[in-house]
Amino acid sequence: MRAHLIIRGRVQKAGYRDYIDEVAFDLDLKGYVKNLPDRSVEVICEGEREKIERFIDKIRIRQYPISVEGIEVDYSDATGEFRDFEIIREEDLTEAVYERMDAAARYMREMNRNLAEKIDAGREENKQGFSMLAEKMDSIKDDTSAIRTSLSSLDDLRIKYEELRRDMAEIKQALREKGIV
Repeated sequence: MRAHLIIRGRVQKAGYRDYIDEVAFDLDLKGYVKNLPDRSVEVICEGEREKIERFIDKIRIRQYPISVEGIEVDYSDATGEFRDFEIIREEDLTEAVYERMDAAARYMREMNRNLAEKIDAGREENKQGFSMLAEKMDSIKDDTSAIRTSLSSLDDLRIKYEELRRDMAEIKQALREKGIV
């Protein structure tokens, strides 16, 4: 089976042809992908119909900076003219290099945005963690204060017990001296 695809949307200068190449490789499809002057992308691929349909599903993506708006598909019989899948790049090397640099800049902006989001999320997690830590420290402080109060009460009881013991010893001594005990 052979499929001729015209893909429209934000599909040029976005690394989309590389993505298509990876998917085609994974599905063992043969053919090519290339940019067209109208900013669309053309794909010719040959392979089993089921694999071609999976290929079309996998390349229909909206993942920044790629945004596929539509895919036109025409099926025909395979010709067997392709040995593998390839990316046909622009003849003008300067234009190709600039395209790569534009795509790299977009990727870096996206990575920067993602990193900033992760940092913000980490800050929020830290803020929550520190808040919980502060609550636990307050609880420990309260527990420590309660223990100190208990220890102080125990110390008071020990002093009173010692006073009672001395008083009892004096009473016993006085009773012995009087011959009562």
